[in-house]
This record gives sequence, structure tokens and C-alpha cells, in this order.
Amino acid sequence: MEQLERIVYAFWDTLLKMAPWLLFGFLVAGILSLFLTPEDVSKRLGRRAGWRAIVLAVLFGVPLPLCSCGVLPVAVGLRKRGAGKGATAAFLISTPQTGVDSFFATYSLLGWAFAIVRPVVAVITGMVGGLLVDRVDREPPQTMMAGETSSSKAPKPWWKQGIAALRYGFGTLFGNVAFALLVGIGLSALIEVFVPPSFFDAHGLGNDWVAFPVVLLVGTLMYVCSTASIPVALALMAKGISPGAALIFLIVGPALNGASIATLFRLLGRLCTFIHLAVIAVAAIVAGLLLNLVQSLWGVLPDYALQMTGSCAQGHSLSGVVQSVCAVALLALLLWHLVGRRVCWVTGRKPERSVSAVRVTVKGMACDHCRASVRKLLESYPGVTGVVQVSPDTFAVEGGPLPDSLGKDISNLGFELSE
Repeated sequence: MEQLERIVYAFWDTLLKMAPWLLFGFLVAGILSLFLTPEDVSKRLGRRAGWRAIVLAVLFGVPLPLCSCGVLPVAVGLRKRGAGKGATAAFLISTPQTGVDSFFATYSLLGWAFAIVRPVVAVITGMVGGLLVDRVDREPPQTMMAGETSSSKAPKPWWKQGIAALRYGFGTLFGNVAFALLVGIGLSALIEVFVPPSFFDAHGLGNDWVAFPVVLLVGTLMYVCSTASIPVALALMAKGISPGAALIFLIVGPALNGASIATLFRLLGRLCTFIHLAVIAVAAIVAGLLLNLVQSLWGVLPDYALQMTGSCAQGHSLSGVVQSVCAVALLALLLWHLVGRRVCWVTGRKPERSVSAVRVTVKGMACDHCRASVRKLLESYPGVTGVVQVSPDTFAVEGGPLPDSLGKDISNLGFELSE
């Protein structure tokens, strides 16, 4: 019973520290979505190649709050619109590592140094990876996506734009990371309660020569989004892992997803995929070494063991009332997206429009960005008159018929058609 109380306390304490800045980050991300969307990026980078396109891909990619699964369909769109492999690789490398939401969350728990280092590393790795890929492979892209027309929509009233920003930030975007965020905070609480302070030193992980490759491997196998990785990194540092090893986890966890490697092969080719993976791994190790060196020389980072227990006053901490209100709001959002939406889905889901609708079930869609890309693909086929999502992984498609290339087209987006 005592351990359960400690877990709940540790969970709530982390929630208190993250909630104000995390909510602010999602608000900023929602506002950003009014001016910069994945579709905008795909259009602006289409038919672009060379170093200028790589720079644009990185500058567009770093602030976008997309995970490594949600970024794949956007990258496919980049290639089909005419972007070179270098720009596509730069976007794939830089985008999942950070975003406006994770920037503020990083600042809330890890401080200004980590908050600055993460986007800097994302920019550098994206640039280096993109330039290397562009150097070794300048294969021209495929054709433009079929059925696209250039249309300009009338601007919405300011209040409708505000509602759209809130829906995207606290609806679509928060829903995409809700489960991963809950797991990340929960795992952080479990590490704090059950892992003794001497555990990592006793198993050799206090030595960076051992910790770096272990964390690199764990981060690659254990996919975690850029926001959910933050409380885990804090807990690891509080128990003795070096800041450099934690930085490797923060880079590799969001940027490398084992399940997406097959899609990278198809999108970039074997050689470019190897460069993509190698750049992330090498850059993570170099960044970890440099951070540890800076910490040993100037001590720019706080004592995370004290900060984890709440004994370390933070310069950027807010009043207890604000933290508590924001924590309750964050917890309510988590419960809504993880429980409330599913209950509403089951009890009030939209019926199929006709008995002739064809059901299409797709595996691997982890977020609303993924589902939107599959829905857009289905709607693009000639003869399709309507697409209705009837469950988190199933669509009802009216009209058609669907082409024989459906499985391949869905596979190219990074997902799998279920028979």
C-alpha cells in the first residue's frame, strides 16, 4: 500500500511539473497548425531538390509536432510531389525528434539546456543526413500525386480559426500522444519508486562506455514519442544515468522506429536508409559526449535526483494553484482521449451509409495523422464517393471499385492492409 501511494505521488508530482508548460505547448502547436500543416510542407517542398530544399525541410520539420509514424505519410507525399531524397531524409530525421509541444515540456522537467539542445541536434542531424543522402543518391522522384488541384479557400473568421486551433492542439495532437504520455509518466514513477539510486552504477551503466550503446539499443527498440520520452529521461538521470546517455534516449527514441525501417527502404532505398539510421546514431553519441563534457566543465545542468524528489526549487516553476489547475486539466484530457472518446465511439459511432460499402481495415495506424493519410488515399481513387471511419482501424468505402494496388499503396504509407 505504501509503494502504491509513492507511485501515485510520483505520478502526480511529474504531472504538476509538466502540465502548465505542456498545455501551453499544445496551444502553441494548435496556433501553428493554422499557418503550417503537413499538407503545406508537402506542397512547398514539392519539386525541390538540393541544399536549399534540405534547409527548408529542416526548418519546416523541427517545429511540426509529428511522431515517427505520422511523419512517414508526409514524407511519401513529399516524394510524390517531386521532392528529392535529400530533402525527404532531412524531414524524416529532424521532424520526430522535437516539436513546439515537446520544447516546452522539455523545459518544464529538464531545464533550458536540454530544451535548446534537442532542436539544435534535430537541425544538425537533419542537415547532415539530408546532404549525405543528396550526395550519394539523386534519383528523380515519381510523378505528382494524382487528382490534385490548386485551390484557394476563403479565410475563416478569427473565432473559427481559434476553435480550429484548439481542436487540433487539444484534440488531434493531444489524442495522438495521450497514451504514450501516460505510459511515459507512469514509467517515470515506477523507476523512481522501484529503482534504487545505486542500481545503474552496480550494473555498469554509470560508465558511459557501457551506458551509451545500451541506451542506443533500448531507444531504438522502445519507440517513444518526443514528449513522452521526457519524464523517462528525468527518472533515468535521477537514478544515476549521465545527461549524455539520457540525451541519446531523447534523440533515438523518437527518431528511430524499428517498424518504419521497411517503409524507409521503399521510400529512400537501402543505401539512403543506412545513412539515415547511421546519422541519427552517430549524432546521438556525439551529442551525448559533448553534453557530458560541457556539464563536467561548467555544470549547466541541475541535480536531477533532487529535482525528481521535488526538493530542488526550479527557477521556472509556477505557483502551486496554477500547477494544480493545469494538472487536473491535463488529467481530464488524458481520461477523455483514452476512455471518453472510446466510449462515445462505441455508443454513438456513425453508421455505414449503405450495405454495399466495402470495409477496409488497416494495421499500424497509431495516430489521427496516420488515419487522415489513409482516408485521403481512399478518397483519391476514381469512383469512390465516400469514406467513413467506423472504428479506429477500419473504414467503410462507398463506390469504387478499389484498385488492385490498394495493399501496395497503403504499404507505401507505412501501414499494412488487413485481409
